[in-house]
Amino acid sequence: MRISLVILFSLLFLVPAKAGDDKYTNAMEKNISLIDSAKSLADFQNVTNNFERIASAERSKWLPYYYASYCYAISSFFDSSLSKKDTYLDKADENINIADSLKPDNSEIYTIKGMISQTRMIVKPMERWQKYGPLASKFLKKAQVLDSTNPRPDYLIGQSLLYTPVQYGGGKEAALPLLRKALEKYDAFKPESSISPNWGKNLIKNLLKRISSE
Repeated sequence: MRISLVILFSLLFLVPAKAGDDKYTNAMEKNISLIDSAKSLADFQNVTNNFERIASAERSKWLPYYYASYCYAISSFFDSSLSKKDTYLDKADENINIADSLKPDNSEIYTIKGMISQTRMIVKPMERWQKYGPLASKFLKKAQVLDSTNPRPDYLIGQSLLYTPVQYGGGKEAALPLLRKALEKYDAFKPESSISPNWGKNLIKNLLKRISSE
């Protein structure tokens, strides 16, 4: 009888926890799908706000902060104001640093850090390449070391090489091997869960298609 009561009380505590996890996962899945359908700055602002609300409610989980950071970085491409671009990137940094504190030495987090640095450089390339170029390279190389199966750092490095002048070691011939390698990794990649990072495959396929048609 006593054992049965112990099992019963254990189940009573497990059910609310499971329900809470399901609610969190469902909210994350819904908003991750909104990233894929986002087409404008307003769309990205909406989904970013959603991830920040989830992060406020789930302060121990790193993924809401990760996705909020990713969306802020993407938002910077949609705003033509240089000062506003940096504002979005400041928020991206803020969120990814929280994610890093919750999940240290994570390849996906370092990929976003590299992405933010690349984007900082794009805002004012002539003024910023000396600082943010090496910083992006450092972060993305660490992302590769932390998880050699992660295709996203390879994709970002390859994309950066594509738009780097040939005289500085870039261009199509330099970028294509890495981009093709990244696509092979995407084909083999298995995310840990339904809400784990899994973005970029369509982006790189479209990029390679455009390059082949030039």
